Amino acid sequence: MSPRHASIFGHAGRTSSQASNPQSDYSNEPAETLSLLKRPQLEMRTSRGGFGVVGLLSTLCVFLVTGGTATLILGWLYAFRDSEFVEGGTASVLRNGTFAIRESSGSDEETHSETLRILMFSALASHLVSVTSTVLVTLLAYRTAAQWLRASEDPDDINLTPIQHGLLIRTLGSGSLMSIINSLRYASRSRRANAPRFFTEALVGVTGIYILSHTVGLVDLWLHSGARSISVIRAVPMEAEALYGIMYDEEKCGSFNKTVLPCQKLIAPLNGGIWWAPRAPWIYYESYDTALDVNPYKRVEYINNTAILVPGPGKDFKSQGFTFNTHGLRVECANLRDQCDRMPVPVLDVIGRGVSPVTNCSKGGYPRVPYHTSGSLKISGRDTRNIQNFVLGIIGDEMGGMIHGTPDFSSAWTSNPASAVVQMRWQNQSALWNTDTIGVMYLSALDLYATCNMTFLDVLARYDSIEAEWSILETSLSQPELASVFWTPTIFQMATDDLAHALMPYVLNRGAVALDVLESSMAKYSMAYAAPLTKFAAASNITTTELLTLGLYPITPTLLLVGCLYIYSIVALVIFFLSCISNNRMISVPRHLTRGGEKDEERSALDVAQTWLTDPLPLMGSLFPGGDGRHAARSVESDPLRQVYDSDWELGKVGIGLYRGNNGEMIFGLVRQNPSRSRRYGRFFPLLDVESALQEKAPIHGSKVIVPSLAVIRKTGP
Repeated sequence: MSPRHASIFGHAGRTSSQASNPQSDYSNEPAETLSLLKRPQLEMRTSRGGFGVVGLLSTLCVFLVTGGTATLILGWLYAFRDSEFVEGGTASVLRNGTFAIRESSGSDEETHSETLRILMFSALASHLVSVTSTVLVTLLAYRTAAQWLRASEDPDDINLTPIQHGLLIRTLGSGSLMSIINSLRYASRSRRANAPRFFTEALVGVTGIYILSHTVGLVDLWLHSGARSISVIRAVPMEAEALYGIMYDEEKCGSFNKTVLPCQKLIAPLNGGIWWAPRAPWIYYESYDTALDVNPYKRVEYINNTAILVPGPGKDFKSQGFTFNTHGLRVECANLRDQCDRMPVPVLDVIGRGVSPVTNCSKGGYPRVPYHTSGSLKISGRDTRNIQNFVLGIIGDEMGGMIHGTPDFSSAWTSNPASAVVQMRWQNQSALWNTDTIGVMYLSALDLYATCNMTFLDVLARYDSIEAEWSILETSLSQPELASVFWTPTIFQMATDDLAHALMPYVLNRGAVALDVLESSMAKYSMAYAAPLTKFAAASNITTTELLTLGLYPITPTLLLVGCLYIYSIVALVIFFLSCISNNRMISVPRHLTRGGEKDEERSALDVAQTWLTDPLPLMGSLFPGGDGRHAARSVESDPLRQVYDSDWELGKVGIGLYRGNNGEMIFGLVRQNPSRSRRYGRFFPLLDVESALQEKAPIHGSKVIVPSLAVIRKTGP
């Protein structure tokens, strides 16, 4: 081997002999050198008094990052849960298999965006776990180092073999898949040296941490693939004054004074008759507009067989939901024509329109129906009766409304429900032959006779702005006095023509739904003509519509992610406490070996030992002690970068290649490079100058530091 290179192992062997018997190697050194060797040396002792804080910051980092993220996810799921999507609490969520979360969103004039927070937390957790896995392995290295120190104190304990130590350095230092595989390959060998228990524990721990960290990544992928978002429109409570309710206006119609007619204030004579609101044209305008559904402020809605008054579009409520009080009417009718006497049906009636006319309804309890004031029905079939369309009120034995309206009654205050008889007749121009009398014809009349109960209601209703629909929440019977007031416009025949127009298509076709149309039309038109007698009132439970984005997260990967994060944090705490409850070995460092050189120090042997299990630099430092005489001081540094001598001189260079071993055979390995000369300031100097320069650069604490002669290094060569 050339004098330029020397085997690292030969030098290491010499260093070991120095450690066992220092004076044997330095017997020829001057007395000053021998006195330096008698100075206080490194000592290790066991400290039983305190609780170590080794790895405390690392443990807190892992615990807060993983456990904190898991707690953040659970807290977010609880704080922003959407109870309307899944009703019934936690049990319903578990049965449904989905967490529904209200996502925060931002919108501008053209776009609406949202951030799925749980997916963000999941991605963050996956990233943080991949980062903190190395920290967790370092904590595991503290636990292994404590066991290694304990095993090294007792020669009878099983300790690491060189290959086991090398595998631990790679496994605990990197935690990569290949290092774990190599360690598992070694552990599965049938013929190998016995491994100490802490070797197996470290290998199992690193493997578990690797699996757990990648499980978090897979769960994160699962959660991303299963999560989705939906947009929903929700009603949000708001404070506002909303006059959307409708109530009876006593100022328009007067009080309930039973000594006069209902709504006597609006009834007045005109042109020899008594009319409804002849001096209040606004009553007619509002009534007609409401009946035609063009009133911007009031409308009639038919819900569940009940006509109710609701605010119109002019009130600008479309974006709001509200609960309001209003008035309604439910009408139930029965066919009276079938209970009346009729003229015999001619044969040709089967091919013509119309049926034989009604003669009298005494059998149905209404002898004055059909009501007419002139004409008669001849036996020949000729019908000259002036039967008109009427909605006739019934109060007790009285029937009114055909002459003057409510003044036809002795007392126009009705009960609730109120009773009425509907009489409708549509003239048909087709003629049918009367088979009973040859050559005699009669006009076929289309008619309808029905009895109706009109139930006036106080209604509590709700408008749903999301579905844009009305609903009835509660109903109760109105006061009979209020029923009498709302009944009055109908008895004044205000709605009669509208009823005839609405019923005509169904009567002409003999439809079976004629009575249903009569009920709905009579309810709607009666309330439309009563609308002017009402005013607006305050509504309650005002809500406004809001577009929400719901994040739907499958429950299994979400809870699995949280569980993995908590396990991760608990593992960190367990490893930390197992390391700290061990007796902490302390290394006493005399002052001349400290960096300050002012006082003695104590170093944690656990800190130093864990660097030997996680980093190859301490091993390199022991194999290449350097030439500054501070090898002993560097050996107790916990920072791996401080444990290795580093110099610009080629004296500290490490090469790799073939070198001649002690037995003369060629070996491939690490080689210390010892140049015969070095370059400084552009000139070549002999090795003696290099040695002088190295001595000048060596630190001095208290007195000179021993610098081994380069001649000694040259002796290690062949």
